[in-house]
Amino acid sequence: GQTSQPNMDRNGDLDPTEASKSPSVRDTFSKKDDEDPEKKGEKKGTDPPNKSSHYDFYNSIGCPKYVVAPMVNQSELPFRMMCRKYNADLAYTPMIHAGLCLRYKGSRSGGGRGRVPFIDSVFATCAEDQPLVAQFCANTPGAFVAGAKMVEGRCQAIDLNLGCPQGIAKRGHYGAFLLEDTRLIREMVTTACLHLKTPVTCKIRILPKEEDTLALARTIQECGAQILAVHGRTRDMLQEKLGECDWDIIKKVKQQLKIPIFANGGIENFEDCKRCMAHTGVDGVMVSEALLENPALFSGKTIDNLDLADEYIEFFHKYKHDPVGGFAAKGHLYKLLYKDLCYYTDLRNNMNKANIEYLLTVPGIIRKRREEEKSTEKIKAMGTWYRRHRNRAIENEKRQRAKEAKLQAERKKTEDEDDHFLSKSSDTLQPCHDRRWLNCSHVFCL
Repeated sequence: GQTSQPNMDRNGDLDPTEASKSPSVRDTFSKKDDEDPEKKGEKKGTDPPNKSSHYDFYNSIGCPKYVVAPMVNQSELPFRMMCRKYNADLAYTPMIHAGLCLRYKGSRSGGGRGRVPFIDSVFATCAEDQPLVAQFCANTPGAFVAGAKMVEGRCQAIDLNLGCPQGIAKRGHYGAFLLEDTRLIREMVTTACLHLKTPVTCKIRILPKEEDTLALARTIQECGAQILAVHGRTRDMLQEKLGECDWDIIKKVKQQLKIPIFANGGIENFEDCKRCMAHTGVDGVMVSEALLENPALFSGKTIDNLDLADEYIEFFHKYKHDPVGGFAAKGHLYKLLYKDLCYYTDLRNNMNKANIEYLLTVPGIIRKRREEEKSTEKIKAMGTWYRRHRNRAIENEKRQRAKEAKLQAERKKTEDEDDHFLSKSSDTLQPCHDRRWLNCSHVFCL
């Protein structure tokens, strides 16, 4: 059925009268009467539930430890289901722009029969896709609530994106570019907790100053958020400037807050998951880029990337009703086949301009060429997609050092030539008796 929307003014903010109609305390996700949280935790291989009331929602969804991060056009339904097969306990949708959720997508021609609500063009799920968190970006409380109401009943929580560092987030004033605006964050989270029946969570990046990060985390908790995910990098740490993830600040956030905390960043393999949880004491680890290259990461298994690519294609066909799936397939196959495409550059070039039918045949083409050319070992030696920015940064640093060494050698050579010239000419230097230079007793001329 149609979900009711809150009244909003022309600026997209909630009508003040709506607040009086809403409950003062947000209902948490109700547990099934016949479900024992401890047994559910054991089934998922998690620790016994924390007895604190701050953990009621976390316990109700099975105490998830291994979390699929929200990724634009990448954490869509087929990929989420593949990750769940390999031990993911919880998954987030790709980021949804809340401000667009009241619009329609498609042509107005033909009486508008081809138009669909925007939310139906970016959100899809199924009965097995649980527990699920739908993530939204927004910069007004009204837009955030309006967008979230459109998926209530189809997910277990609504997440506010306060971590996107991309240029589009800066232009749209959302994501990590709201981190300094504590007042606005407080308004959005508080309003959502009052007007939604679904629990609210948040995902942030850290701020340059430790005390600011801790203060923001406390504010989010006070506003009613049920889970906080913390990426241990600032919004400026991108690509070649990526740098190391700060697990120490995540540890301090965990120590100071009472709600469950997820650590995000710095996870390349399953061993890193265990190291991160041991170091920070968090309740779960949220992984993004490493999962794109290895969706089986949470299982701890080593599976050939061609087998993973074939399996992804099966999930793609099984859940083809996801409207994002067609856009996502190219990106997924490129990352899953990254090493092979670095070796077979002709296939990479073909993929850049290919349709979906050709893309789905690429794993088979690579497998055949591997067998014919006996290239498997050479391909394994190629760099990984996860480390592409790090490797590029290392190469850039090497080039910069080589450039500086060359400039220093040239300067040294010039100085040596000058010294040689002066020493060779010292015998011919004579005092200058020109009257114009009588006051300059140390001036000489050749």
